[in-house]
Amino acid sequence: MKVVASFGDTALYNSDLLTLSSPEYITDNVISLFLEILNEECEEVFSISPSVVQLMKLTEPSMLVEMFAGLGLSEYKIVLCPINDSRSTTSQMSGQHWSLLCYIRDQSTVFHIDSLNAFNAAETKVMASNLSLLLGQTLKCKNLCCAQQKNGYDCGIHVIYFAREIVKSFKLSKTFDPGRNGHSALIPLL
Repeated sequence: MKVVASFGDTALYNSDLLTLSSPEYITDNVISLFLEILNEECEEVFSISPSVVQLMKLTEPSMLVEMFAGLGLSEYKIVLCPINDSRSTTSQMSGQHWSLLCYIRDQSTVFHIDSLNAFNAAETKVMASNLSLLLGQTLKCKNLCCAQQKNGYDCGIHVIYFAREIVKSFKLSKTFDPGRNGHSALIPLL
């Protein structure tokens, strides 16, 4: 396979690009590339790649700090985690749905933003618990009202949109506080 585009640690292949022009799921690589670009836009917000989030989600709690302390998550005001419902450690194509977990340090809260209601609720609880252990603090977990997808494949595009709106909002006001200060950008239909 030939690399057709790359940014940071992410490479896109022709097969990744094809998912952008057809009615199907976008690939992990597309989401990862976009999140890497967001990381360059705002140093106080950190987006974790889908593959690292998957590894964090499936890692035994006793190993979390040892494996992921180097990410320095407590240094960031906002951490974005794309969540997939896959439980596989071997197959990149095993999940059916993406949602976004947004950690807000100042609120000790993670917001679950899911374009298919609460489809990924179980995965979110696991990841929120793992983030709590990794950050060494108790986190509140809340579902956030957001735009809902109208088909079975646009969840990845919604995750990218939600992540972009959170970063854009944070850059303008140095906070992201759903329900206050006009942070309703996640509700409009795409």
